[in-house]
Amino acid sequence: MRFNLKFKKFVAPFWRLVFFLVLIPMLELTVMIFCFTTWFMLLSVFVSGFLGVLLAYREWMRSWLEWNRCLDRGEPTTLPTLHGMLILSATLFMIMPGLLTSLFGLFLLFPLTRSFVVSYLVLQFESQRLRARTGNTPHSPEIIDIA
Repeated sequence: MRFNLKFKKFVAPFWRLVFFLVLIPMLELTVMIFCFTTWFMLLSVFVSGFLGVLLAYREWMRSWLEWNRCLDRGEPTTLPTLHGMLILSATLFMIMPGLLTSLFGLFLLFPLTRSFVVSYLVLQFESQRLRARTGNTPHSPEIIDIA
């Protein structure tokens, strides 16, 4: 039983890694080959990379200023930190060559859509914290003590 639980904890992150490292580039190549000409694709990669860096710098500065404002007021810096992490992720997606990753990075760079992702992440963190506090995790085995 213990081996099975450890195996499941290993397999789930492994397949996520396979998804990001193998399937997404394959999907990107498929889009590049079948949908666009070579010049258009090269131009879109360079423009999205350049635009991504400019937008990311602007949004990062906004997030940095908000983070400093929260520190000055003595408030927790959780939300500006999450925004900063998503901006970093968006920058990496925008720099990566490919149309789909650039679109996803652009999605994360805009403040309105990024706020939806931040609120989703906050809800996920809160539900995980609540489950951990109550002990009702879906992966924890039911322990019956017969003494």
